[in-house]
Amino acid sequence: MTSIIDPAWKNLVECKHLLLTEAIKDLERRRENSLSAQQEELSVIPNLKDDVAKLQDEVAKLQDVIASLKLDKIALEEKIASDERVSSLEKERDYYRKESMRLNTAVESMKCKPDKKLRG
Repeated sequence: MTSIIDPAWKNLVECKHLLLTEAIKDLERRRENSLSAQQEELSVIPNLKDDVAKLQDEVAKLQDVIASLKLDKIALEEKIASDERVSSLEKERDYYRKESMRLNTAVESMKCKPDKKLRG
């Protein structure tokens, strides 16, 4: 019995079938690799969520510390301003004390000296 199919065509079809089979296997391997990679990426997401939550907690703590430091800064600035005011007032007090003592000495010296105009 002779075959109706030309052996060259049969060989070509078998060769193309083999190539298609290999291409299908290659696509299957790629799909599996892609799925594995996606599963690995997805398995990282819960860890990332935990890390993000931890970072958010740290940021909140840092914001509290910053707010506290700002309040401390304001308090220190007010204290410094108050200290400067006290220092200024003390300088004024010392000046007026010295001036008072100088004037008191001048008045005392005027009391002790006889007035030449009155004798005269």
